[in-house]
Amino acid sequence: MTPAQTIAVAVLGGLLALDGTSVGQVMVSRPFVAAALGGLVAGHPAAGMAVGVVLEALHLAVLPVGASRYPEGGPAAAVAGAVYAAQAQAPWSGATLLAAVLFALAMEVVGGRSVILLRQLNVRLAGTPVAEITPGQLARRHAVPILADFARGAALAAAGALGLQALLGAVDLSGFHGTATGTVVRLAMAAGIASALRLFGRAHLPLFVAGALAGAVVAWLR
Repeated sequence: MTPAQTIAVAVLGGLLALDGTSVGQVMVSRPFVAAALGGLVAGHPAAGMAVGVVLEALHLAVLPVGASRYPEGGPAAAVAGAVYAAQAQAPWSGATLLAAVLFALAMEVVGGRSVILLRQLNVRLAGTPVAEITPGQLARRHAVPILADFARGAALAAAGALGLQALLGAVDLSGFHGTATGTVVRLAMAAGIASALRLFGRAHLPLFVAGALAGAVVAWLR
């Protein structure tokens, strides 16, 4: 990735961090969309989508609501999608996909921990007692945590992009068999989807099965 693309991924990571809970929540921070946007930054959105499909399957059961603690998928998916898209022309792209997914999962945990630390900072910023608060002070108490969340996501994405690129440059993946890595990715996706079934209950199981069969038929016809 070029320096300009790395900066763009950092800005994208900051915006996706805001979409998680602070601003908007229009779902662009979901891993599939975030990874596609990351791939777009690198010039190969379809390659980013390939990463996003896997991460989305592993992220289905994560619901960022209330004060829940959760792995943060947006910035991590954008990083994985962008770096994989930039490396997608390599002959070992299957192994690169697996490495990008594993790196993103680790980055999601780090992102989740940073969200907790930011919430603790927000409590101190918003909880300072004052005798009387002006509209301007109130606006600043809203703006500062939002800017801090953007900066957190941008820093996380920048560090992740540099780290994943360094990892892929240092590790020789050419010896990994494409079929084996593809099998691992498919099994991980199946496990992630299965873990999300509990959210829908048995009453909706027929709809899930019907959707899965329809998707399998479409994939087979293609």
